[in-house]
Amino acid sequence: MLAKNDHAKALAALDKIDKILAAAPSRSAAAPDLCATYAKIKPFLKTALTLVKLIPVYGAKIAAAIEFLMTIADKLCPVA
Repeated sequence: MLAKNDHAKALAALDKIDKILAAAPSRSAAAPDLCATYAKIKPFLKTALTLVKLIPVYGAKIAAAIEFLMTIADKLCPVA
């Protein structure tokens, strides 16, 4: 079980991901630099996964899918 502070951090991480993605160029604009965007959201994704895993029934599966996609992104866009 997560502490209240951990929940707050995870929710803040989700909010930051939303803001970063909202500020990214639209699909109709020039193709965004996906690696640069991933580099910005990766630390927040890691934090948010702790909360996603707590979603009843599907949380662990959703988190596993996100982690799988992050593994692919890590191979294509090496980010610290």
